[in-house]
Amino acid sequence: MDNNIMLWQPESGELIPKGAKTPALISEYAAQLSAKDKKQIVAAFESGHFEIGLTYLWGKTITALKKELSTVGVGLLGEMLGKTDVDEDDNVEDVLTTKDSIRLAEELGIVSSTDAMRLRHTHELVTHFSQMDINDSELEEIDETEAISSLKACIKSVLGRPRVEVAKNFVEFREALEGETLTKSDPRVDMLISSPYFFHKLTVSVLMNGAKKQVGANLEHVLANINVLIPAIWTNLRDTEKWQIGHGYAEAYADGKTTTVGGLKSALLKVKGFDYVPENLRSDTFVKAAEAIIFAHDGFNNFYNESAPVLNLSKLGSSIPTPALPACITALLCVVLGNRYGVAMSAIGEATNILSALSGDRWNYYINNVLPSDMRILNKLYDHKPFSNWVNVVKKYNFTGLQIKNKSVSLLLKASTNNDHNKAISAQKKLIDEFYGK
Repeated sequence: MDNNIMLWQPESGELIPKGAKTPALISEYAAQLSAKDKKQIVAAFESGHFEIGLTYLWGKTITALKKELSTVGVGLLGEMLGKTDVDEDDNVEDVLTTKDSIRLAEELGIVSSTDAMRLRHTHELVTHFSQMDINDSELEEIDETEAISSLKACIKSVLGRPRVEVAKNFVEFREALEGETLTKSDPRVDMLISSPYFFHKLTVSVLMNGAKKQVGANLEHVLANINVLIPAIWTNLRDTEKWQIGHGYAEAYADGKTTTVGGLKSALLKVKGFDYVPENLRSDTFVKAAEAIIFAHDGFNNFYNESAPVLNLSKLGSSIPTPALPACITALLCVVLGNRYGVAMSAIGEATNILSALSGDRWNYYINNVLPSDMRILNKLYDHKPFSNWVNVVKKYNFTGLQIKNKSVSLLLKASTNNDHNKAISAQKKLIDEFYGK
């Protein structure tokens, strides 16, 4: 047995030979496209209708990616996204947004971090031009270089290889958490302890979701596994996950679920974890407000739609509850950093006001306990405009003056202060590799 949980890893090496430079030659390597699909895409590219061809190609790419992701189970995908109302009967198309799909594909090892970056760029390119005013679209259009680059990205990362199923032992471990009781001597417990943080985070999500949803024998398995696994990984958990467990206890207590309360209380007592149980569920309101900001940021017309949810968050009060800090700071930084096309000018002022009201202690909390696994923010640093905005944030709030625990985070902040994008990306990649264990 492997000594840690392994993800399926994509085959290394170029799927498209360097000599394939025309749309016709490149499309020949799209194993998941029909002959008709290839013909339509090539025809659009060769006639100079790059937006039409790329939009059609992108639709095929994201549909194939979602089908591939669905092999791990729709319920698990929901857990990874923190969507506790998702179950196996839901349609993957309804559960996953495009950005969700790319992020999960990267987390599960279906695509490499580089390919994920290229897919995000393609998505932003397609979205940007689809949202343009008709007058602007007559002046600006996708050029051939951008279109060819996106064609290669879609085929290399998704359409150029046969459909595969994601790690079998990964799925089996998740099923075991709800279907059987593990003991301390079970090799899978040691396997989890030695696995990358991503699996600790996911295990907490699966167990807490199970404690909330399961009944009967499955609930007994979940609670027993909480009492075995949470103490085993507690010292490695970051505050975000510790608050998640404490919040689960508070919610179960409020709902009068005595069996669940008993199981969670036993686990929290073992780790002296009641400091992470919120006194009330006020944090829920802030987390939901943060989720609304992320939803607007990831959706169409985000530059217009981000303003309302940011304003709503600002109206909730000047003091963000500690359990909600990770979600709120991440959401607000998404607005302030923007994307490769810019920021939502209607929202950035209010978002900046909220961030500026945070104390040094709260920024210290975010930088040390949240940023090392904040894939949303780390992935934004690939692009020059968000990175430039990140540099301003680092300097504005004097992050380098904080006591940094993580060496890679320290390197990232130093490179950001010096506006050195290459060194910042090197440090960012180390953080991502540490999180996923790649």
